Amino acid sequence: MKDKKKWMMAAAAATGALIGRICYECRHFTTEYYDVASDKIPEAFEGFRFVVLSDLHNYDFDQGNRQLLGAIERLKPDAVMIAGDMIDAHPGADMSAAVRMVRDLCDRWPVYFGNGNHEQRIALYPETYGDMYARWCKAIRHPNLHLLRNQHTVIRKDGAYINIYGLELNRTYYKRFRKVPMKKWYLTEQLGICDRKAFNLLLAHNPLYFDEYADWGADLVLSGHVHGGVVILPFLGGVISPQVRLFPKYYAGTYFRGKSEMIVSRGLHMHSFRIRLFNMPELSCVTLHHF
Repeated sequence: MKDKKKWMMAAAAATGALIGRICYECRHFTTEYYDVASDKIPEAFEGFRFVVLSDLHNYDFDQGNRQLLGAIERLKPDAVMIAGDMIDAHPGADMSAAVRMVRDLCDRWPVYFGNGNHEQRIALYPETYGDMYARWCKAIRHPNLHLLRNQHTVIRKDGAYINIYGLELNRTYYKRFRKVPMKKWYLTEQLGICDRKAFNLLLAHNPLYFDEYADWGADLVLSGHVHGGVVILPFLGGVISPQVRLFPKYYAGTYFRGKSEMIVSRGLHMHSFRIRLFNMPELSCVTLHHF
């Protein structure tokens, strides 16, 4: 009887510790640092630094995201890259925290925004979401905002430049349970022919198609979407993706294919089931290097 009581007390303590850890991880974030080197990065961009935000899902880290903004300011970035899902796609959902965050970022830095599946969803289905996307776009409009929906822009510095592309995947490529094969010319149809002489940065919310991004010509891909796999297990990695795929190949950190590199953010928050374990939310800081 005493042994049973001890086991019950130990199980209760372990459960309480896990719940406490989950609550902690949902309310705090860490900064991860990445160095990207390429002979295609112009000398003028040596040391160029930007932060990457993904999957905020309208969360507020302390009254106007002051913690998050403070962390970004201390990093002194040259630009901000957003890899999608700043909002939650629920009919009538509150978007105020995400709107305020985007505008605060734009007041301080140039911001390059590639839509995630949540921004895309409210744009595609007005019969469900009404005018949410129109209100979202109007609210975040700013001279420093570059919203890239299958478009690209250029960052210039001292006569040199790099290309920034924003990919908005067809909803077909977000299907659950399986990876839908991508049509051979799909990325060229959406983004145009890649300028392979330049350094090409691609904001692509869904990392599942890294091989295709690399083949198209992306030198650096910035993704999110997978939320780190919800739970990260030692030696096994992230457990599940939003597309309900167990142990997704790309869930967090850096991946390579030939000379192409992809950085997958663990994201800043969750949607629907707000659970994270051994999977701290991430603010990414990337520094470019010429060699």
